[in-house]
Amino acid sequence: MQITLDDAGHERVATLDIETTHYDAAAGELVSIGVGVHDRGASASTTEYRTFHRGRFDEAEVVERAMAQLDDFGADALVSYNGTQFDLQFIEDRLDILGRDDVRTLPEYAQTNHIDLFVPRKRIADYQNVEWPALEDCLDAYEYPRPETVWNGDPVTNTRFGEELGPLFLDSRDDAARTDALSAVIDHYLITDLEANIALYYADIGHPFEPARLGDVGEFEVAE
Repeated sequence: MQITLDDAGHERVATLDIETTHYDAAAGELVSIGVGVHDRGASASTTEYRTFHRGRFDEAEVVERAMAQLDDFGADALVSYNGTQFDLQFIEDRLDILGRDDVRTLPEYAQTNHIDLFVPRKRIADYQNVEWPALEDCLDAYEYPRPETVWNGDPVTNTRFGEELGPLFLDSRDDAARTDALSAVIDHYLITDLEANIALYYADIGHPFEPARLGDVGEFEVAE
């Protein structure tokens, strides 16, 4: 779905995406958080991406580190796709469940200028009585190639991540070699989604952006 957003002139935009073992915070856990930042007009290859995985950290520590990185980015706005109802809500709910209200929250710029690209699309889809568009559907609408993360011969999807990849990663935290190998799979999956967020934002405001990672196929073999 293509839409037109007003261009507020933000010169530096950050983005965020999370990976979990379930869409419901009461039934799943946070596995990873990815964040990125891009300067308007710069090449997509200059975009800075950082990923934070459970590994040796607990959920609250992963959130703390990701929020600190977002703060360090010093961006003008935060861009997400369904970050309001899913990513940020999941993080808040998990911290509530864990009793960790001491963990830092989003930096001020992300609270005051959060551009959730899903919200207007959901409103339009509800009005038209059609399915809500996935991020990949929006890439298709703008004729951006879809990236794909292939793990052990099959594509990683949100469902497969929650049922297979995420739990395997959490179960492998005492195995450094396997953790590193699985982290590479998650990194590819996260970072391509982060770039999709940025590309979609610029497409919506009508600003040129030539993505560097969309269309990339990452193939990984890590025994289960």
